[in-house]
Order: sequence, then C-alpha cells, then structure tokens
Amino acid sequence: MRVLAHIHTFNDAAVIENLLDGLARQTRPVDGVVIVDNASRDGTLDRVFPDNTAVIRNSENTGSCGAVHSGLAHGLEHGFDWTWVFDADSVPEPDALANLIAFYQGLPPAEQDRVCFLASNMKSAPGVEQDRPMVFTKSGIEFAPVNPAVPAIRVDFYKWSGAFFRMQAVSNIGLPSPDYFIDFGEMEYGYRAARLGFRSYMVIDAVVHQDVGRPPGVAHHAVGFGPFTFWWYELSPLRCYYRVRNLLYFWLYECRPRRRSWVIRSIRSGLLFPRNFVFRPVSRRRHLIACVRGFWDGLTMHMERRY
Repeated sequence: MRVLAHIHTFNDAAVIENLLDGLARQTRPVDGVVIVDNASRDGTLDRVFPDNTAVIRNSENTGSCGAVHSGLAHGLEHGFDWTWVFDADSVPEPDALANLIAFYQGLPPAEQDRVCFLASNMKSAPGVEQDRPMVFTKSGIEFAPVNPAVPAIRVDFYKWSGAFFRMQAVSNIGLPSPDYFIDFGEMEYGYRAARLGFRSYMVIDAVVHQDVGRPPGVAHHAVGFGPFTFWWYELSPLRCYYRVRNLLYFWLYECRPRRRSWVIRSIRSGLLFPRNFVFRPVSRRRHLIACVRGFWDGLTMHMERRY
C-alpha cells in the first residue's frame, strides 16, 4: 500500500513546518509527499524538503479545490494507492495514518471496495467552533452524529484536510471540480461519490489538529440579542463570494433530481448570509458586494473564478 501525502499551500511559510514535522513523526510513514503551491509570495517553498517530495508550482491561486484536483491527479499518475490531503496549517497525531489504515483493513473486503475516503477526526483549537461532518438525506443534508464511543461514523463529506482518499475510487469517480475554488467542493465531490454507491467514514481515533499556528479562515462568534443567540461569521470577501455562489450553484445545477425545497432553502441561505455584514455597511462593504456577486453568479450558472 503506497500512501501519498498532499499539502496545498498559499503563503504558508509560517505554518508548513508544523505539518512537515507531523508527517515525519507518523508511526506508519507516508511513501511520498506532493506540495501544490498556489503562487505563494512569502517564501513558503524556500526550504529544503524531504527527498520523496514533489512540488507543483501554480502560476495563479487555484484555491483548495484546484489544488486538490492537481494533487489527486498526481497520485493517480504516479500509482499511489491512497492520498492523504492536508491544509498547510493541519497537524496529524503520530498514530493518525496507522489508525486510518487499520480501520480500512478491518472492513470486510466487499466494504473496502466501496470506500471513497476516510476522514480524519479534525480537532479545532480551544474556543473555536468545531466543524462537523455531513451526510446527504432526503431533506438535503444533515450533520452526521459523532459518537466517540464507536470506531468510525458514516459520512458523505467533511473537509478536504485530513481526508484519506482511496485512489481506485478517485479513478472511478473522477477528480474534484476545480471550478468550486474554495468551499463546498467537498460537498460536490461527496455527492458524486454517493451517487456511484461509494461510502465514506470518519475514523474517530485518527486525530488531526486544524488551524495550527494561525487563526481559522472562518471565525464564528455568538451574539446575543435578549433571549436570542445568533452566529456571526468573519471571513474574507473572497470566501463570501464562493460560499454564496457555490452553495446556490450546487443545489440548482449539480444536484439531481432538483427538488423545490432544496432550491428554496439554498436561495434563502444565500439571501440570509449577508446578515453578517449588513450592520457594518462601511467596514464590510467589500463583503456585501462579494455576497451579491456570488448570489447572482450562482443563480445564473456562472463558474468563472473571481477575485
């Protein structure tokens, strides 16, 4: 079994060493590393990498979805059996890879052939809201119930980072769409996998820490108004655009059969998302403009990269 570790980077000079050290400490070593760099300008690649490392230098920022597309393509081209995907600010526990492999090998052979990916158990820093894995249901999507007392839970999609992709499944499903750029590309890929009958799991004891060495790209804050509590988001205008656009695009044009309730819910979510910024129209003007552009492009099936 040959395992490739994929790292996608964009101005990650301050954090990438933590991940490289985490990979070097694995009790089951990886067999190769590929770094897909999205045109970093801060010296991310100005260092000596291990001998088994390949570097793909993009001339422009292709986002996490474009980078994962390139990394998985590299894994297929070079005959790896699995590809373990990471953001540069993620750090795996030393036994994470061994636990992923042990869970897979413990499955019945027929179930092994149905696996698309094994998600790592992503841990956020104290005080940061934990991302949760999702499953597709008849009503759309729901959070997958996480039970720490079981070895793994069924999921349909989670985060790119920490995902351990079985390359035979990737060969059958196809590569992720680079057009999503960032946010919800995992959902689109999980949807394609589920439609083909593949299954995925989150392995509880395969722990990976995220946002190590810097604040998260999306921050959540609870704001109270009398008896009501609302969650506010802080993120860049770029992520505002793609969050709104990709959400609408998926439910309107990718998901089939199209259901009225799903379409209405996605449009409502796209309309409500700017509430995070409407009370700060001056300081968050660019965020509001990005949301409006994302809403329009999502409705009109516009998938060119912006920003």
